[in-house]
Amino acid sequence: MFLWIRMADVVVLKIGGSVITKKREDRAEIESSNLDGISSEVYEVLKKKGYRMVVVHGAGPFGHNPVRKYGLDKGFSDSRQLAGLVETRMSMEGLNYCVLESLVNAGVNAVAFQPSASGLLSDGRILDFQVRLLEGFLSIGVVPVGYGDLLLDEKRGVGVLSGDYLAPYLALKLKARRVVLAADVRGIYSSDPKIDGEAEFIPELNPRDLGGLELTGSRSTDVTGGMKGKIEALMDAASQGVEVQVVSGLEPGLVEKALMGEHVGTFIRK
Repeated sequence: MFLWIRMADVVVLKIGGSVITKKREDRAEIESSNLDGISSEVYEVLKKKGYRMVVVHGAGPFGHNPVRKYGLDKGFSDSRQLAGLVETRMSMEGLNYCVLESLVNAGVNAVAFQPSASGLLSDGRILDFQVRLLEGFLSIGVVPVGYGDLLLDEKRGVGVLSGDYLAPYLALKLKARRVVLAADVRGIYSSDPKIDGEAEFIPELNPRDLGGLELTGSRSTDVTGGMKGKIEALMDAASQGVEVQVVSGLEPGLVEKALMGEHVGTFIRK
């Protein structure tokens, strides 16, 4: 029997693929300095706060490139796609191992959990997910580390489960107090700050404000919708009472501050 978890002490950290990989260069390589820095910040937070924490990381080119190459984002229709499914799975497991290694080296008791072995999709949406397994990990003080993955889909054959959808889903199921999204920008803007020099930074956002934003997809290879998909998924969690925070994962110290409850980046709350 699992120990009882005080759910209010659960936090979910989503680390963007653009933060820990060379996504902008479209290369399946690790940004080690960013990853190791965030791992150290996670260790400090766990030491100071004693949170139960789930970490979810993005795929970057490790996942997006083979998925796009074999058309797996459109479902499974041809046996020739099997090679792509295998390639994507192996690539993501390799990336996940690098994230785990960084966290463990920083002192975090982290273990992998494979979303494709835990969940099932239906037309791209989560139909079932074995959250109880995560509750068991959390109960014994382990930090489960998952990622965006290819899952079986009862209608499409296979489907992409983005880490940006998985993180708020888990937050709701685990009744987490907060979701922190570590992105490659300071927070949420009125439009894409990488394109629009007049984009206005938004320190706090209500789910009702979504319609006023000029949300766009990612300019690099991304099969999950880019920032538009991220924000829409996070809004649902915020509307149900989970405190959501979007911060830069590229600026040292901000992930730690957000996890500690400081008002940095953008807050999304109802």
